[in-house]
Amino acid sequence: MAVAMLAGFMLPHGYPAAASRTVTVTIPAFPLTVNEVAVENSDSQYPWIVYQDITYAPMTYYDCRFLGLESVWSADRGLEIVRSGVHWDYHKYPSHTKNRASYTARLAEGEIRVNGRPIDNGKEPYPFLVFRDITYFPLTWRFAVDEFGWTYAFDPSQGLLIKTAEGRETAAGQITLPIVTRAHGEKGAFTVTNRFYYYEGAEGKIYQAPLDDPSSARAVYQLPLNDMAGADYVLASLKTEAGKSMLYYHTGGATMGSDYRIWLRDDGSCQELNYGFSYAYAREFGEFTVVINQGVPPGGYNLYIRQSAGEDFREAGAPGYLYGWRWTYLGNSAGGSRSDDLDMIGDDIYLLACDRRREPGATTGIYRVNIKTDQTVRVCETPASDFIIDGDFIYFKDYYLEKNGDATEWSENGYLYRVPVAGGKAEKLTGTIRVSDYAVLDGQVYYVSLEHDDQLFRLGERDPINPGGIVKSLEIQQDYLVAIFDRASTASCKMMIVNKKGQILFQTIEPVLMVRIDSGKVVFVKDE
Repeated sequence: MAVAMLAGFMLPHGYPAAASRTVTVTIPAFPLTVNEVAVENSDSQYPWIVYQDITYAPMTYYDCRFLGLESVWSADRGLEIVRSGVHWDYHKYPSHTKNRASYTARLAEGEIRVNGRPIDNGKEPYPFLVFRDITYFPLTWRFAVDEFGWTYAFDPSQGLLIKTAEGRETAAGQITLPIVTRAHGEKGAFTVTNRFYYYEGAEGKIYQAPLDDPSSARAVYQLPLNDMAGADYVLASLKTEAGKSMLYYHTGGATMGSDYRIWLRDDGSCQELNYGFSYAYAREFGEFTVVINQGVPPGGYNLYIRQSAGEDFREAGAPGYLYGWRWTYLGNSAGGSRSDDLDMIGDDIYLLACDRRREPGATTGIYRVNIKTDQTVRVCETPASDFIIDGDFIYFKDYYLEKNGDATEWSENGYLYRVPVAGGKAEKLTGTIRVSDYAVLDGQVYYVSLEHDDQLFRLGERDPINPGGIVKSLEIQQDYLVAIFDRASTASCKMMIVNKKGQILFQTIEPVLMVRIDSGKVVFVKDE
């Protein structure tokens, strides 16, 4: 996987550190090769150095990432260094003068953490140093091998040879795109396909930019102004679905407005996919298109299907059911919210529904609708607020009613269950722990625990995956788990990508707004 980080600001070259004691360091007289790249020291502004026969590496922004590391400095936490999982291409810091044979460096002071563990620099036999206002770390076995997983050797003719654990096949880079910052400070829409970046620019324009030449962007869509917010443009989102770039936005009020779903084609043209409904959710499953009419007020016979483009949609399912809604009866009233949980296996559509013939005792559950017979069957009796299908099982949260003052409200933060796709009795997975979010990847269940300050857990394990990390979002993309953590979290890691084996392939300590994975590439937008 390749990683591209998008940002709209200048990057720092290093991290400040205070120091008092001075030591003598030398510039290596031997060649230095990292991942088959010859490091140029003679005229580098931040050369590698040697102290007490140990080679030291500079912790500049680009040098860290070239080595498969990330480092960040803050006034409250000091310097943090972590192994990220990928490395960037080599970036030289050229100087106008040649380096001398020796210089004076200083011992770094302040807090230092490596992979989350604190370092007592005053007791280190080979301490972290500061040279030219940049922190340097020693290539001792403890750090290079144990912490970072590198291999290295010294050859009399070739000098010091280093290979980071990630190797050259995981090279990364950074680009800058002019993604708009909206009136309230949030970033505009963004996604990526296997050929293009799509992003929201200034004045409500949606741009398409080639991956290999981002500067050659062209406007492909103009967002309308929001009728409810004066001069502001509508709030848009971009998603990649089955390799297609999809634009979503809403116009008008909550009940009288309209939802828009626009396919942004590679050739720059656009196609509206609303299928004649003001409020609708649609998905394509091979040759089939399934649409849920989610107009207000909700009504029956709101599920539609067609087998191929050009055909007319037909009603699907049985009468008396409300499809695609989380619907709840509270005393003499009823209400709910739309659900976009929708899947299809063979001839069966799976979605949330409510049998309104049973009101006022009806509950929302997971239903299976056969597209040939229209038979509608509830998968299990346990109420559900959402669901995910993974393999032979359906995973879902239940819901419960809770008092909020004099009012009774429906909470979707429930217990986690699973049930066979064929149906049956649901199995409770999280015991007494309620979850706010969850994801399932190849049978492995990940959940966000309300009882543990919204930290991320893997089912069956006691400790959180990223201790101190408050989960901001959790989703599966292209067979990878992507977890973004709140920038206020005490955990160093602010985003991680996990594969099917449960291995953390990439993590970053920089705050992240959004992540897109497509065709083996990872693109994430940094939170400035």
